[in-house]
Amino acid sequence: MPKIYIMNGPDKGRSFEVDEEAIFIGRAPDNEIHVKDKSVSRKHLKIVKRGEKYYVTDLGSKNGTFIDGMRIAGGKEHEVREGMPIAAGKTFLSVGKAYPDDVLAVLDSIDLFKELDEEGKSEVKDRPMTAKKNMDLIYKVSNVLMQSLNMKEVMERILHYILELLKRIDRGVIILIDQETGQTSEVISIIKSTKDDCKAAYSRTIVERVIKERTPVSMLDTLEEKEINLSESIRVSGIRSIMCVPLVSRSKVMGVIYVDSVNKPHGFRKEDLDLLTALSSPAAVAIENSLLYSKYREGMS
Repeated sequence: MPKIYIMNGPDKGRSFEVDEEAIFIGRAPDNEIHVKDKSVSRKHLKIVKRGEKYYVTDLGSKNGTFIDGMRIAGGKEHEVREGMPIAAGKTFLSVGKAYPDDVLAVLDSIDLFKELDEEGKSEVKDRPMTAKKNMDLIYKVSNVLMQSLNMKEVMERILHYILELLKRIDRGVIILIDQETGQTSEVISIIKSTKDDCKAAYSRTIVERVIKERTPVSMLDTLEEKEINLSESIRVSGIRSIMCVPLVSRSKVMGVIYVDSVNKPHGFRKEDLDLLTALSSPAAVAIENSLLYSKYREGMS
């Protein structure tokens, strides 16, 4: 008999047989699947099995239901395949089969959900519905991390999602370092602007500092920074705001995520550094998994 598997949160590890025509999931005790996660609505979603197919309906939940990384409209059925990631609030689940162990390792490293608690706070003028947009980013990134072992594809999509959210950021770069030599092994970049003053460059001084100190760096406006914190390249390139966070997995620095804006300050909010830092942990796990998988493939060939 098919099962519904809960993959994280307070109910992690629980599974439920699908022996009813319709399974209701929510925080209220009268649901067929009672979830203790406070981010889940009392009546959050419904799963229906017809023949060999499964259908999910969001029941007007506050924090939404995400399928395959995309938020679904409430009140409409959406078909899901076996093993496809479904997110209700903070809780990830799947129907028919559980996630593999490497996916669970990624899920265990995700601590991205305080945005759900920010809903009642003031919004930023150029970032309306900030918490919901951040949650969209979280689910998109979580989904791509769970589904792909192609490292370059994963990194490019993460950068695309970040730049999609941070409208004032011009460039995003992920720099990976070789664990044996300590040298740069790969640079993956996305440039939003096509202007001549926005080239595929980054502050190596900032990147080296973040790798060495293993701590994030942010500058909302480089013109307000002390001279000692700025390199010649930052001044010459006209970089006005910078965020850079380390990619750390199992105490090893795999590289960094770096974003900046050129010629305009305040390309992000202070809270965005927390979001980027939170994303860096599962991203680093995914990078390490991808490298291990590549070595395994090489060993088998």
